[in-house]
Amino acid sequence: MPKHPYASLLKEYKIAIEHLTPTVPGEIKKEAEETLARLEANPNATEEEIRAALFKTWTAEYPHRKAFRELSGGQEVEKRLAIVLDHVDETVRGKLKKHIDAGVPLEEVLRSELFETEFTPEERHQVEDGILDADDHVKEELEKAADATTPAYQKLLKKWHGEEEKIIGKIDELEALKSKDAKWKEEIEQKVARFREGFLVTEPDPTLEDIEKEIEYWKGTFGEEI
Repeated sequence: MPKHPYASLLKEYKIAIEHLTPTVPGEIKKEAEETLARLEANPNATEEEIRAALFKTWTAEYPHRKAFRELSGGQEVEKRLAIVLDHVDETVRGKLKKHIDAGVPLEEVLRSELFETEFTPEERHQVEDGILDADDHVKEELEKAADATTPAYQKLLKKWHGEEEKIIGKIDELEALKSKDAKWKEEIEQKVARFREGFLVTEPDPTLEDIEKEIEYWKGTFGEEI
């Protein structure tokens, strides 16, 4: 069978499905696996279709992941960071620790522009691979403590569902601005794509603050009231 034209993207989808948060309902994982199988079997599946499937899966997973991590508390963050630092080589470790020791959380480092400018593609891959490795180990240790049936988990799940709705709404608001001026259409589309890809488990989560700043910038560019 010939290689799928988007085999690398489908592989990313497969890996991320394998790393879904343990409290994610079984039907979400099952639907993702069926979608992946369907896309793999369709050599005519477009990049847009695959990315749409990725986005659907990760937005379904997002509130569960955030609730799981919050319920797990600081121990999850500390263990995750320790595993990531142990996973990468000495050079990458030094670059990360420079910022972490200055009080910048790992998530903030990954979300910042310096992750793109200070780290080579190979180094970024090391960090992303380390995150997946850390997630595996941490989930094994903490999944028993994060019981999805408890009132505490359900309360957090509701909170993060609400946060997700706000984030998606703001991304849609940003996307609507692309029709204001054809000159900026492509750049705004790239920003929207970056925020949507933030829902992938190997990427830093998009934040309301970041998206609102982007909307404010573009409204200012178009001379609109903010």
